[in-house]
Amino acid sequence: MCDWMTWMLRKTALGVVLLCGIGCATQGQPGFSIEADTGSKTGNPFEIRLATSGSELKAVLVNRSWSKQGLLHEAHLQVSTVELVGAAGSRPKPFDSRMIKKFDTTPYCGLFQMLPHGTKLALGSVNFRKSRDGYEGQWGPFNFVELPAGDYQAQVAWHSERAQCFDESTRQMRKLPSIWRGVVRSNQVTLHLP
Repeated sequence: MCDWMTWMLRKTALGVVLLCGIGCATQGQPGFSIEADTGSKTGNPFEIRLATSGSELKAVLVNRSWSKQGLLHEAHLQVSTVELVGAAGSRPKPFDSRMIKKFDTTPYCGLFQMLPHGTKLALGSVNFRKSRDGYEGQWGPFNFVELPAGDYQAQVAWHSERAQCFDESTRQMRKLPSIWRGVVRSNQVTLHLP
C-alpha cells in the first residue's frame, strides 16, 4: 500500500510540474519573440497588444511574468516600430526623424523602469490623417507620409536591446540585473484608410 501511494504521489508531482511548465511556456505575446543572446524564437515576459479604431493604432506592452521586469522605454533610445503591409504586399517605410535631430543618446539609469506583474505600459499610438497626397501619421520618431488609401496589415515590434545604464553618481556604465533582451511582436490588426 505504501509503495502504491508513493508511486501515485510521484506521478501527481510530475503532472503538476508538467502543467506548470506548459502554463509558463504559453505565457507571452500573441506573435513571437526572439531572444537576443541565442537568436531563437522563445517565450518572454512581455506581450504587445495592438488595437485599431478607425484610422488609429494603439499598442500597450504587458508584463505577463509573475515578477517585476526592468525595461527601458524611451522613444529615442529604444523604440517600438509599426510595420504596415498593403494588400499588394507593399511595405511603406516611415522616415526616422532621429536621423536629423540631435539628442542625448546616453541610457541613464533613471530612464529604466520596473513594470510590475500584469501592468500595462503604453508603447505608442498613431492617428493617420488624410492629407493632400494620401495619409500621414507619426509613431514616436517615425513619420509616415503619402500613405495611399486602402487596407494594411499592421504589427508592432519592440526591441529590448539595452541592459546597461549610465550611473550619474559613479559616472560609469553598469549592467542592470534581470533585463530581458530580445524582440517582441504584437498581434496583427487590419488598418483601414478610406
